[in-house]
Amino acid sequence: MIKTKKSKINNSLIIFSLVVIVFGGFILMDFSQKRNQKSVQNQVTRQNCLAEDCLSVDGLTYPAGELSASVKDALNQAINDEYKAYSTYEAAIKKLGNVRPFSMIIRAEEQHISALKSIYDKYGLTIPENTLAKKVTAPDTLQQACQTGVDAEIANATLYRDKLLPAVTDYEDITQVFENLMNASQQKHLPAFERCK
Repeated sequence: MIKTKKSKINNSLIIFSLVVIVFGGFILMDFSQKRNQKSVQNQVTRQNCLAEDCLSVDGLTYPAGELSASVKDALNQAINDEYKAYSTYEAAIKKLGNVRPFSMIIRAEEQHISALKSIYDKYGLTIPENTLAKKVTAPDTLQQACQTGVDAEIANATLYRDKLLPAVTDYEDITQVFENLMNASQQKHLPAFERCK
């Protein structure tokens, strides 16, 4: 009888151990898959680069060269338009609370500004300050604010496509950043604002 109880206890321990091992294996597999997916999603490529650190080039002496007056003007227009968007969305958040899509898109605008600042740094230019923060007022309702976002993103994409990109065709790095910013406005920000109306 003692042997039977010991056998049952041993069998129970073995079964329990197997269950823990199998269950633990599934948890580790799931964690590993999620980590790999996240790693692929967060992978920075030349096509999706918007942050400052992914635009630097090893072995390149800074400044990278001299920009023409028209290219400098295009950069200034680009960063001022991104400052305007950031300041508009910041005003909406201050007035209406930390509401979507403003709370998400304002973070993207920070990345856009960082991408442009890296170009200024690369070419040894002084980065203009954002003087619009206190000049922008927010609409009274979320619906009005969303319409303001729709209008701003349409204008932003149009500015890049029709005016800024043609001005920088001789600069592949600046063209790539401008295209990324234009695509973000058209493909991500605009649909988000259209949904929130």
